[in-house]
Amino acid sequence: MKLVITLVAGAGLLLAPLPAQAAENAAKNPVSALKAQLKAGKGVRFTDASAFVGDINKDPLVRRTGVVKFGKKGIVASDIRGTFASPLFDGHTTKPERTIIIGKDAWRSGGVLAESLPKGKTWYKTISLFNTGTVSSWFGQLVSPLEPATLAELVKRGKRSGSTYQGTIALERVYEISPWFRQTLGLIRSTDAVITYTLTVDRKGLPSKLKTSWLAKDLANLPSWEEKTIVTETRYTGWGTKVSIKPPPRSQVTSKLED
Repeated sequence: MKLVITLVAGAGLLLAPLPAQAAENAAKNPVSALKAQLKAGKGVRFTDASAFVGDINKDPLVRRTGVVKFGKKGIVASDIRGTFASPLFDGHTTKPERTIIIGKDAWRSGGVLAESLPKGKTWYKTISLFNTGTVSSWFGQLVSPLEPATLAELVKRGKRSGSTYQGTIALERVYEISPWFRQTLGLIRSTDAVITYTLTVDRKGLPSKLKTSWLAKDLANLPSWEEKTIVTETRYTGWGTKVSIKPPPRSQVTSKLED
């Protein structure tokens, strides 16, 4: 199947503005604040909106919602859903996608994968690679401030102004330090590729919003993508929420796909 997407460069804000936050918010150590949230059974919710605009509308092409579950050392499970504003493939309507991750196991459902599932099965079980292989993951948030090492890098490299940190980071560096990046995309065409970011933290120093942008040509060598920019804005809410993520019913799961 041929992926056909038209991107709009210089896309504006994708979600409504956040309320004004006091300048002293960022004075609290974001990494320490995050580590204090790493408790078994607790987690956080997030929403993504990415500025991949189809040629039939001007809405964000990809939207995602998800919940992440923490353990004492970091992320141990996640449940992420992706939806599309327009068809991505010639002759095919892209269905919503969902990926459940628990430890080293992953279950995927929907999207183009649905065409290859045996009759009566709605889930495909594979290894834990977060959203690798789902179309919505390619256009979701590649940078995760839910990882202490990644958050530390964003804070270190960013210029602070009140409750925000603005800066740039090489995709190659993100690949080195971030399991989220490696397991969500893990692919870069250029070692010179960089991500521009604006990170906003709340009163406790916890990430509340992350906006990133980078050149589409660093993902794929397509003429229509030259000088186009991918913009993704993610909101984080419900810090400390009790999270329960369970695998799909076994009767709906398969580990084999049809041709």
